[in-house]
Amino acid sequence: MGIREAKTGQMMNREWTAAEIEQAAPWLKRMNARGNDVYIRPAGEHGLVLVDDLTADKLLSMHKDGFQSAAQIETSPGNYQAWVKLSDKPLSAEVRRVAAQALARHYDGDPNSADSRHYGRLAGFTNQKPKHAKNGRQPYVLAHECPGKAAERAPALLETVGQGLARVAAENARSARLEALEGYRSPGHGWHSDPGHEYQRQAQRLMQRYGRDTDFSRLDWMIATDMAKSGRFSAQGIAGAIEQHSPEVATRKAGHVEDYAQRTAQKAWAAPEVVAHRQEQQQAEQARQAKRDRGPSMGR
Repeated sequence: MGIREAKTGQMMNREWTAAEIEQAAPWLKRMNARGNDVYIRPAGEHGLVLVDDLTADKLLSMHKDGFQSAAQIETSPGNYQAWVKLSDKPLSAEVRRVAAQALARHYDGDPNSADSRHYGRLAGFTNQKPKHAKNGRQPYVLAHECPGKAAERAPALLETVGQGLARVAAENARSARLEALEGYRSPGHGWHSDPGHEYQRQAQRLMQRYGRDTDFSRLDWMIATDMAKSGRFSAQGIAGAIEQHSPEVATRKAGHVEDYAQRTAQKAWAAPEVVAHRQEQQQAEQARQAKRDRGPSMGR
């Protein structure tokens, strides 16, 4: 419950059950009679969104389009609020916010009221805005149709909202990874024992050369083969570095990021030129070790 104080505009908030609201009705009536507005919204997580400042024609359009109101409230003569139930199950605040904005935008509702926690007016009390006064009296807030049912088109809207949020999340992840690579500061020079550091170091170097629009799968392959050639990193370590740091990997390889990282690392590790390079390194190291074991040669 929200009671907006007439003089200061401050909101007094209370969280009550339906029974507690009924018990508090006399107090709410007194507060309303003193010029305070009375509001209500669902508590906690829920599946409802509010579309505010609608005309009767817009309400009819919503109904025809399959976005029937779960509760239709006339807040002043000819002006309506619609509570639209998108799901019988709780939805996240972000999903509710985006859905409310989409409905407000499409049906010319108030965009400033399109969020996940906006109050609607409680029917049975008067709207105390001075502009609605007539002959010294304020209009009552009226409840019209209140079936409480989910809208027919709710699943389609939720699917669209989910896809949009997924795109935003992917773009944010992409930007975060790119910024992390571009701003990477190496802890030292040369090879690193940590595969993640080595991936970032090489990715930064390659992106400076090829730019943000490079083929990131090709970039993964170039880094994986180079790391595999060194013999300092296991295939598992290389796969983990790709999974954690590769730009756009969540969208490029949606649904099989781990599998992609593993296959890329294992393929790079087993590539003939990589195996041959590691063998050459091992032979060279063995030759150096044998020379050290023999000790310094004594000239005559």
